[in-house]
Amino acid sequence: MKRILLHIASTSVMILFIFVLSVCKLSAQSSHLTAWNWALGGGGTAYQDLYHANFVNPANLMLNHDTRPKITIGVVGGLYAHTGGSLVNISAYNEYLTSGFVIEGDVRESLMNEWFGSSPANVSSVAMDVGVVPFGSVYRGDNWTLSFAYRVRVAGKAEVSRAFADLLFRGLDSDYFSTPAAVNTLNEYYAWNEWSIGYARVIYQNTGLFGFAKNLRIYVGAAPKLTFSNDYTSFLLQSDLTILGATEERGGEIIHDFVYRLDTAGKRASRLEEYNRDRVAGLEPDLNDYLDPDVNDFRGIRGFSLGLDLGVNAEMEFSDKALSDLGIFRGKKSLTVGLSLTDLGSLMFSDRARTFTADNILEWQGFSYDREIIDEQFDGDESDYFESVLRDSIGSDIYGDFRTVTKNRHSVGLPTMLRLGSQLKLGRFAVAADAGIGLNSRGTNSLRPHLSMGTEYRFFNRIPLRAGYRTGGLYSTTWHVGTGIELRNFEFSIGAATTASSRKNGAGIGMAWSGLVFHF
Repeated sequence: MKRILLHIASTSVMILFIFVLSVCKLSAQSSHLTAWNWALGGGGTAYQDLYHANFVNPANLMLNHDTRPKITIGVVGGLYAHTGGSLVNISAYNEYLTSGFVIEGDVRESLMNEWFGSSPANVSSVAMDVGVVPFGSVYRGDNWTLSFAYRVRVAGKAEVSRAFADLLFRGLDSDYFSTPAAVNTLNEYYAWNEWSIGYARVIYQNTGLFGFAKNLRIYVGAAPKLTFSNDYTSFLLQSDLTILGATEERGGEIIHDFVYRLDTAGKRASRLEEYNRDRVAGLEPDLNDYLDPDVNDFRGIRGFSLGLDLGVNAEMEFSDKALSDLGIFRGKKSLTVGLSLTDLGSLMFSDRARTFTADNILEWQGFSYDREIIDEQFDGDESDYFESVLRDSIGSDIYGDFRTVTKNRHSVGLPTMLRLGSQLKLGRFAVAADAGIGLNSRGTNSLRPHLSMGTEYRFFNRIPLRAGYRTGGLYSTTWHVGTGIELRNFEFSIGAATTASSRKNGAGIGMAWSGLVFHF
């Protein structure tokens, strides 16, 4: 009987999880990354120029204004991807899951405490952010710069509670789940593309400075953008799970008191509506038949809206004799400080926007064990019989009994971020530091501040050697490296990062490449 109840519990929960994963894509501070800024720790507020400045700090369009040719064009002008979070605790995986331990008793408790903490309601997360710039361009005037950039972007986050993970590792454990435990999860995924036009200019210039400083310029920039929303799904489950073991007075019992909400749009929403109509009509539909992937789910336009990126910076040039002019320090010397506010605005999903909600209580005390039906209809396979009964009575009648609400639109905030950065440039050598904080927790954004630091040396003034680190934000400290080749009329570079230890806040990993960039 215990084996049967265990199968019932695990299968009923699995039915709900399959429903979640069928409609949500479980993909990781959310900011535009390039091969340059990622190699230096993911900053760039005071040095990232070209059309990428539209998304980092539009005022940076004026940096290197006098040394670059008049026009820049990027073909497949950049690609980046990064992911991470506290749920990706590779240190814990290696210690407990690859060392031959049996995951039970004190070992299991130590694993879960390290992974989630002691409270069943504690949450761990993993998030991702991927961006591609298929095309970008810059035109430089006398005291102004105009740029255009087209970016395609996908972001997402998944959060699970400790009790959710405990259910997977413990299965039917009436001792642990004897009191209600918070089995919660939040999964959000969205995709969009942006058409950004950036403009920057000089608003103040003083060439009469005394001492070691010879020139001070202040730039401002703005990059309004038109965003086209492509795909969106958000699933929130909040529930309490109680499992009571069998006693002499009563049999075993599973109680799952849950509320969930699913927001989506487009054809996926239409198919879920169709599934619900067929279910209500008594047709016994299979959800998987209604959720076959369709390429139009990912590339169709579900709505559009406006966004904005803003920035300001100050660049001070030093006298050649102010600091050492020997070796790697020979050449232009400057200090730049930048401040930016990026990804202001929201995404709008108005094409068949739907919300599906359910709240119910699963109270399971078992079901009749019909051997004749098992033999005749399921060839004696008990698992198929259990799954069939659970799919009909639990999958459809309990978890699949949702309500459909038609919306005018879903409004999803962009991953807004505030950043402050600086760069000290001494000839071929430079150091940079950035600090930032997410103003919401969308995608890889975090309300926990982050710090990025990096250093760069341009070998022969053509081959950049870059290294940096990043701490805070969504995951543990990451270490960064990058290189490439940068000529007057062409450049190509790459950057990558990984986590040395994921024990405290989880792992992070990412890469970026510049694409092919031409200057004319």
